[in-house]
Amino acid sequence: MVKQAWPGTKPMSRYASPDVTPRFLLFHLHPISARLLFMRHVSGSILAPRQLPLLSSLIEEDPPEWEMALSEQLRLGIQLNEDLGFEPGMLLVDGKFRRQAEIPRGRVDLYLARFSTFDAPHDAVRARGGALSPINELYGRHPVEMAVLRWAFDYLLNS
Repeated sequence: MVKQAWPGTKPMSRYASPDVTPRFLLFHLHPISARLLFMRHVSGSILAPRQLPLLSSLIEEDPPEWEMALSEQLRLGIQLNEDLGFEPGMLLVDGKFRRQAEIPRGRVDLYLARFSTFDAPHDAVRARGGALSPINELYGRHPVEMAVLRWAFDYLLNS
């Protein structure tokens, strides 16, 4: 059984099955110090709104050049904020990062979502049972999560 990130989390309404809903790696990048923190959820996963099934595997091929439509970024961002109980606009979906994982019921898109606050929102995250952590404190997770962390870290530092 797949654990949910937060009690009462509902699936993103557009997707028929919660298993194939997109997953998001949530991060905060401080605009001055460039300190990069990733959110670890109450379930222990770094992906929201729920962790991937145990039998997930990476789709390693490099994704084609791609950019999400602004309307889709906004729709996903609004839904993600609502599903996780954050204030509207607190999480912004990155429109250029997308990876995929294979799960027993299909493929899942993996995206990045950035906390829009100037300082890291430790209190808001803690109130939901999570924590913001640097990448070196997140080792030892599911192999797919580790790969997403690696890809996100490279992407964020090179963009």
